[in-house]
Amino acid sequence: MDVYLVQHGQALSEEQDPRRPLSEAGRAAATKMADHLAALGTQLIDPPIAEVRHSGKLRAQQTAEIFAQALCPHVRPTAREGMSPKDDPRAVYEELATKREQSGALLLIGHLPHLARLAGLLLTEDAEKTPVRFVNAAVLKICPADDGWAVEWYLTPACVR
Repeated sequence: MDVYLVQHGQALSEEQDPRRPLSEAGRAAATKMADHLAALGTQLIDPPIAEVRHSGKLRAQQTAEIFAQALCPHVRPTAREGMSPKDDPRAVYEELATKREQSGALLLIGHLPHLARLAGLLLTEDAEKTPVRFVNAAVLKICPADDGWAVEWYLTPACVR
């Protein structure tokens, strides 16, 4: 199973809105990235995304809805426990390990430091190592490899026109 990791789009500050929805810029960046990936289709998104999960926080849910609408409109994003910013990523890591050999792809929309720690576990087996510098609305594709997991590509909104 291929895994796409996405940090939610830029959100409003807690002072602006305690629910922390996406800002206009965050919505625009997420939409730009999702539309770009959709336009490239199977050149980048292959196998197709079979499941979209998010942390349940509003900014992650909104980002998940944007990506799902563009990339896999037949898939309804769902909230998953254990994906909040400070959650231990080991539960997600262990689940991914059991699904490694399955076909399809999983899109996870989350937060820092959780995503960085999950990427550390997948790529180095150490949650304290941060092999990827996530930015809002960027997408990291990780695939099973012979000896664990490997980065297939990483695309940030700054790389997309």
